[in-house]
Amino acid sequence: MVKRLLVIVVAGLSIASPASQATALTATELTWLDAAYPVLAFAKEAGLPVDIVVQPQAASGQTPLGMAFIDGRCKLVLSMRGNPEAQRTLDNIPPGLIGPVVEAIAAHEMGHCWRHLKQSWGTLPSGLKDISGFGRVTNEQADLLKEMWRTRREEAFADLVGLAWTFQRNPVRYEEVHAWLVGIRAVQEIPTGPHDTRKWVRLAQDKAVFKPAASIFEQVESIWQAGLLEDS
Repeated sequence: MVKRLLVIVVAGLSIASPASQATALTATELTWLDAAYPVLAFAKEAGLPVDIVVQPQAASGQTPLGMAFIDGRCKLVLSMRGNPEAQRTLDNIPPGLIGPVVEAIAAHEMGHCWRHLKQSWGTLPSGLKDISGFGRVTNEQADLLKEMWRTRREEAFADLVGLAWTFQRNPVRYEEVHAWLVGIRAVQEIPTGPHDTRKWVRLAQDKAVFKPAASIFEQVESIWQAGLLEDS
């Protein structure tokens, strides 16, 4: 699997360090990349401009797998060196479910990529308006709240993409992956905070909500909008 992944890196994706250093990837990085391979292959086949970036420095406290958007390209960033969360995340996945869960995580990041490529990150569908009227808060606090809720909406979209991927590619494991995501989202320091996607995850409890569509990104839009309407 690693060799197949490295072929993709050379043929379509790129890695931050030179190709000759690809074998220097850590065991944890290789585990994540191997598990995410089906999503990376999908991204290449779909023509998504995705680069794989491995942070060479210690990245304690950062999300192990994240997405950045720079100069029109999506950067799938691995921040796993000196970051115990990378292995802890794998250890907390139920046995036998690492592949489907990591695929869902990688598909989540592709959801962010797609929204950026469509120049729609942070925007609402036509007909919906952003929340306003914050009461006794400063303009700065109001701006922070708006940004927090924009991020929350994007995280919800990406979570649904991860579930749509599971529905399409690992349907027999859907209930297990959904239950894992429910557990991950259950603990929220701030209700309606940037990662409080519980409402949307509940809407996708029954995989039958995913109707046929041209892509997994379009497949989630009606579910995403249903959750947005509850906020409007």
